[in-house]
Amino acid sequence: MGKLWGAAVSRRQLVGLGASLLTAALAGCTPGESKEPSGISVEQVSGIPATADNVRLIGRTYEEGGVTWLPQSGSAVEFETVGTSIRIEIAGDESVRKKPGLRPRFAVVVDDEIVMDNTLDVPSCIVEAPLSDSGKRAVVQVIHLSEAKLGMVGVRSIAASDDEPAQVTPTAAKDLSIGFVGDSITCGYGVESSGKDDPFRTTTENFMKSYAYLVAKELNADYDTACYSGYGVVSGWSADGERVGSMLVPPLYDLVTEGHEYKWDFAEHPRDVVVVSLGTNDATYTKTDEARIEEFTRGYTEFIGQVREYNPDALIVCTLGAMTDCEMLYAPMEQAVRDHADQTGDTRIVSHLSNSADIAANGVGTGEHPNEEGQRKIAQELVGIIRSELQMA
Repeated sequence: MGKLWGAAVSRRQLVGLGASLLTAALAGCTPGESKEPSGISVEQVSGIPATADNVRLIGRTYEEGGVTWLPQSGSAVEFETVGTSIRIEIAGDESVRKKPGLRPRFAVVVDDEIVMDNTLDVPSCIVEAPLSDSGKRAVVQVIHLSEAKLGMVGVRSIAASDDEPAQVTPTAAKDLSIGFVGDSITCGYGVESSGKDDPFRTTTENFMKSYAYLVAKELNADYDTACYSGYGVVSGWSADGERVGSMLVPPLYDLVTEGHEYKWDFAEHPRDVVVVSLGTNDATYTKTDEARIEEFTRGYTEFIGQVREYNPDALIVCTLGAMTDCEMLYAPMEQAVRDHADQTGDTRIVSHLSNSADIAANGVGTGEHPNEEGQRKIAQELVGIIRSELQMA
């Protein structure tokens, strides 16, 4: 597999469209927020369901109401098919009613090329993705690019462009699997924005440019994410220095997503590596207060134990430092790792201080979050650590 650090995935124009529109109540995804020509119709198609029997489920997903929901950043369905184009029925939740710029964003990827990048403003629409003029076998993926806090993307069904039954089979699982636990950095928050003062928009949040996606792609690994912007271990992001106990990752870790009681089946999805990238938001609460820092250390130690309980055989990589003003929690994080090891004898866990928060060299995205260059550097560091710890060639 080639390196991904230097360039984004290529894109191509949608072709072969022209399906008729029906009623305004069934209008499609928002063309005005699209990154490419939308290729959207609202015809109802009879297709096969996007279930585990027919597609490969990537990341944390659940099925409800005839829809496979992709709640987390990077959650996806992937399948192999043949033909010249494929029609996919996309579903949205209540977040489709949000203001432009805050609606869930998704992409359709064919043979590693993005053929559609759009946001949802209705509960249901049909997208038609071009495959190959020769009708050769292709790999198709629908992936959620924004984050769980701001709504979900769902896939209901898949059909051939001529309404004939589609030939769809799940792609094969990867040999390596990685779980990513994090905050806005993991989500790819603001990665495509032009600077720190740009307002947040889902149209500049792109998981495919997040370090997590790049690490998984480079190592040819399956992945899942549990990431929430503003969330922490003992406190979420605090504007006034007071503890924000409503924005914590540990209570959500065993769930598919916040707000739903679906449990994530760790036994069904064993991970070889778990990367924990938390603490950036906690630092807005702890600052340099010793008692609060000790609270963070205890909380982090407990969370490592929780991660280990659910991932008994995984290498755990604890990382911090991808943004400025959180370095004061790296030593406490290291202490938490040592405390966990002393208490349990667990040696398959490492700490990593990221060297990627170089604003002068990289530039930044919204709110001084890592931009594309910063995310690539984070990924490079973590790829090196994982290769070394797993003794990969």
